[in-house]
Amino acid sequence: MAKICILANAASTHTEKWALALSERGWEVEILSFLSAELPKIKVHVIPRLAGDKVDVLLRQTWVREKVAEIKPDLIHSHYATSFGLLGALTRRHPLVISAWGSDIFSFPRTSFLHRRLLKWILSRADVLCSSSEIMAQEMHRYIGSEQAIEIIPFGVDTTRFAPPQGEHVSYPKSGSGRTDNLVVFGIAKGLHSVYGLDLLIEAFAQVHYKFPQTRLRIAGEGPQRGQLEDLAEKLGVSAYIEWLGQLPNANVADFYQSIDIVVIPSRQESFGVTAVEGSACARPVIASRVGGLTEVIIEGETGLLVSSENIAELGEAMERLIKDPALRDKLGRQGRANVLKHYDWQENVTQMEAVYQQLLQTSQKV
Repeated sequence: MAKICILANAASTHTEKWALALSERGWEVEILSFLSAELPKIKVHVIPRLAGDKVDVLLRQTWVREKVAEIKPDLIHSHYATSFGLLGALTRRHPLVISAWGSDIFSFPRTSFLHRRLLKWILSRADVLCSSSEIMAQEMHRYIGSEQAIEIIPFGVDTTRFAPPQGEHVSYPKSGSGRTDNLVVFGIAKGLHSVYGLDLLIEAFAQVHYKFPQTRLRIAGEGPQRGQLEDLAEKLGVSAYIEWLGQLPNANVADFYQSIDIVVIPSRQESFGVTAVEGSACARPVIASRVGGLTEVIIEGETGLLVSSENIAELGEAMERLIKDPALRDKLGRQGRANVLKHYDWQENVTQMEAVYQQLLQTSQKV
């Protein structure tokens, strides 16, 4: 099988999933990353840091170019356009695949004219561009010609692992998996960053908990807002009813979704919505902001409820609605699981990426 050189953050669970899946299917995979990681059967080459900033992307381009020449890959795949995508472009090697991840497309080019010009140049260097959602692909087309195709490859889940708990099948009991009490547990697994709106969730939960004291909130993730969010919970009087789980190992994320009743995603911006896919795969109903890729992943009224971004009152009303209606929770969860099986099965997504690779390799061999 051919050799793939992945330029990406090796410590990211997204990178880990792609690399391991490709390796398991017989591809020889090596990763160039600024952060180290231990991945079975995969070489991770750590790019030496200098300034410890994004400027290292430019300062280390020669090191990366030489390392890629040493590896001699059949194909390079850069994940995140404006850092590793730039490094991939600067190697001047082909075939080059660049996958956009989100803020590299939605935020970076809006910083300045120079940022826009740089993104345009990076995207123009790729032989194939990939997006996890139609909405992000549309945004990418603002910076490239309409004739340049973009492959839509969702970031799905392993539906054998992300599934309802054993014995629960597709439906789950009113009070939540494995419990005999009447608790209703809301939850989210996200980085604790402003863009994900955890402050909105805590505000809404405080309002809901005042009316429904049998509610709890579980938050999995770490980030710069941890202290602020804990202070907010304390100020609103709900800190005793919120469980902070910290960053979960990738292997424990499915267990987290199985432990809650309702997934809530109050994001201010989302390029795709893998959190919603993971929750739905476990047959959990989802409440989410009507933004970005979440509107593609969630079928409103069928697999989840969508609310206006930044609208705490509307978010709270949706949470109350699902507290009061266990049958609706069950219905949305079952239909969400079916939707994931149809559109977001991880093995199918890997097959889609392999097809992109194989087409590129066939084309390059003819040249």
